[in-house]
Amino acid sequence: MKKNLRIKGSFFFFCLLLIQLAAIFLLPFTAVTAGIVILIDLSLWMYMIVLRNRIEISNQQKIQYASHRAQEALDYVSVEMPVGIITWDDKNTFTWTNPAITESVQQLTKDDQQDMINELLQRAEKGKNIYKINNILYHFDLNLEKRVVYLIDVTKEYTLENKEKQQQAVVGILSVDNYDDVIDRRDDKEVSNLNSFITTIISDWMDSYRIFYKRVNAERFFLFGRYDDLEKMIENNFDLLEHIRVSAEKQDMLITISMGISYGSESLEVIGDEAQNNLDIALVRGGDQVVVKNAAEGKKPVFYGGNSASAAKRTRVRSRAMSTALKNVFNQTGNVFVMGHRFPDMDAIGSAFGVACLARYHDKKVRIVINEEETIPDVERCLEEIHQNGELENLLISPEAAKKQRKAGDLLVMVDYHRPSLSIDQELYEQFENIVIIDHHRRGDEFPDNSLLTYIESSASSASELVTELIQFESNEQQKMSKMEATLLLAGITVDTKNFAVRTTARTFDVASYLKTCGADASLVQYLLSTDIQSYLEISKLVGESDYVRDDIVMATGTEDQKYDSVTAAKTADTLLSMVDINAAFVIIKRTDGVIAISARSSGTINVQRVMEVLGGGGHFTNAATQLENSTIAEAKQRLLEAINKQLTEGTEE
Repeated sequence: MKKNLRIKGSFFFFCLLLIQLAAIFLLPFTAVTAGIVILIDLSLWMYMIVLRNRIEISNQQKIQYASHRAQEALDYVSVEMPVGIITWDDKNTFTWTNPAITESVQQLTKDDQQDMINELLQRAEKGKNIYKINNILYHFDLNLEKRVVYLIDVTKEYTLENKEKQQQAVVGILSVDNYDDVIDRRDDKEVSNLNSFITTIISDWMDSYRIFYKRVNAERFFLFGRYDDLEKMIENNFDLLEHIRVSAEKQDMLITISMGISYGSESLEVIGDEAQNNLDIALVRGGDQVVVKNAAEGKKPVFYGGNSASAAKRTRVRSRAMSTALKNVFNQTGNVFVMGHRFPDMDAIGSAFGVACLARYHDKKVRIVINEEETIPDVERCLEEIHQNGELENLLISPEAAKKQRKAGDLLVMVDYHRPSLSIDQELYEQFENIVIIDHHRRGDEFPDNSLLTYIESSASSASELVTELIQFESNEQQKMSKMEATLLLAGITVDTKNFAVRTTARTFDVASYLKTCGADASLVQYLLSTDIQSYLEISKLVGESDYVRDDIVMATGTEDQKYDSVTAAKTADTLLSMVDINAAFVIIKRTDGVIAISARSSGTINVQRVMEVLGGGGHFTNAATQLENSTIAEAKQRLLEAINKQLTEGTEE
């Protein structure tokens, strides 16, 4: 409108100006001419005044209109729009609320108002934006500068989302861990009674959760349900594990079960595959546990149970099959690189040289990756002996040199660990596409995505034991390991079994006997594993400063300014566990690289592996550890106490 007025005014002004000029130049200058010019000027002046007034009125109308619309919008937002608004003062009490805020909130006392604002502020600091008021869920947004909070009712959305989640498909596979061992040497009647016993307990438990299940063979069940059924099982910590174990013990049967369960909105094929993978993880971790995982990509598994030590289920048939599979991998890949975990112990060193022996049997060029700047006293003595043996010394290679020599198609064998983050050099690990894993630790959620061969047996005493069994199938008159290689493997077994005192089976002694026949030097093993005076004094000091967590659990902590090697922590934990009435021991120290390390030992009544998993570590039921970066001793102690209490609480509930 304003633009139109300007166009019309300009045209009118131009026309009058032309008339005025024509009057001046074309007409003789008379009183009439002067009167015409004056009249034209007056007309122009009057028109400009009128035009200005009309424009001002137009602008004022627009301002009034805009102000009116803004007021209507403000009234709608503050009064009618279903968004709650609360403002507060510097004392965290309400100064104004709009009608969308429920009456019960508007009538809160000052103390309750302060509590509500404080809780909203705390939740916002933690990145949480959902708040519940009288069974109504709100999504809130804070403006701290203006002290305003906006609350949007999302109860319906969350109800629909939760309902959809409850309807998600759940697929599970249940396996009787040691069925073959239990039925061995039992007659048909006893086997029939055992099958009836297993079926009765499992079917009663399944029926209590209204789950569809089917027994597909003597030792395996399939189950199908919905997520709300799974939530009920989780609430009861999968009490079937404890129930079937206790009931079996009363009948002198050592029966445990494992389950792999998966759920999600993916296809049943994907969920089923994930359930099978979860069962495999449960069995590799030693059985007697449940692994639950959302089938969606990137989700982590959750572990339940695992409150009994793993039973030895390894057979010579499986070992022979692994030997054949490893031979095929060697034949299909290039050069072989063997790598243990950071700050390797004697088991990592022994198993690495054992794998090198296997690679030599197949005429493969092999190198053992080691960082000699990150070693413990036992390994330092071992390396001194190796450097005196030219043939073995030539196998060693630094991570930097390995990166330069690695070629496409080469193979990396991970020994005594399976978590990539624990590699001596993670950058080197990431360069390999072909990976083989040989380990005896219970499998955790961190695991290589694609490995050509995985040989993890948590029932084995050590990785050296597993490798020695593989060597047995390959050795002959022409292919023999050297005395030093046999000694290193025996040292690896000895250190992980605490001189054959823990985690030993008949297989362990068979392997040790085989190594002795190959020339393993027990006196050299004793020297490699000996403790010097300084280390002994450090261990004694840590033991002397230990504290009780409860009557049968002790914890020793080092100081911020004192640095130790990981062997000192492990030996301290072993020493504490050897004390009368001590069922678990934990030792916290600062390593030479500044990382906080925790070693955990148990007599078998407490699962220290699960305690360490809470802190990002792992290991065995009775022997586990973890490392905490960017942490202090005090912070590590607090986190460890919380993890121990969590484990003790779950154990009590079960």
